Amino acid sequence: MCLIRKATPKDALGISIVNTYTWKTTYFGLMPDILIDSRIDALKSRVEKCKSDIKQNDNFIVAVVDDTVIGFCMYGPSRNEDYKASGEIYALYVLKGYQGENIGKRLFIAGKNELIDRGYSSIIINCLKGNPSLGFYEYMGGKIVGEQHDCANGQNLSEDILYFEI
Repeated sequence: MCLIRKATPKDALGISIVNTYTWKTTYFGLMPDILIDSRIDALKSRVEKCKSDIKQNDNFIVAVVDDTVIGFCMYGPSRNEDYKASGEIYALYVLKGYQGENIGKRLFIAGKNELIDRGYSSIIINCLKGNPSLGFYEYMGGKIVGEQHDCANGQNLSEDILYFEI
């Protein structure tokens, strides 16, 4: 049985492993290998940053099976200047072997409810171009409203911006 709950600093390693693994399985071929591999190489420092984020921002929800993190949602205020009044789901990842079991949906709804509790009436999510999760976000009610272009480690990335009324 999968439990959805607020994250604690003890979940940071599990969150970081899920994040790194899902980048490897989801984004392979969609972004340069150097970006994916850099997450693997920086795992230890990413765990410490995650612990700090959980303590300071209280903005992670985890999906747990047998005391092991198998998915997570990270959320907060929008980082997009065009959607400053919106909340944002920064990350929503579920291990590949657990996808298709409504865990992503449960994490999305939990994140949405946290953003509602913080006073937001809309959400944005950035979805990497070619990400197979785009259909999931559209199913959850998101509408593509634009594109965002980022540069990470010298690599150009394009993302769709999805907007949700809540």
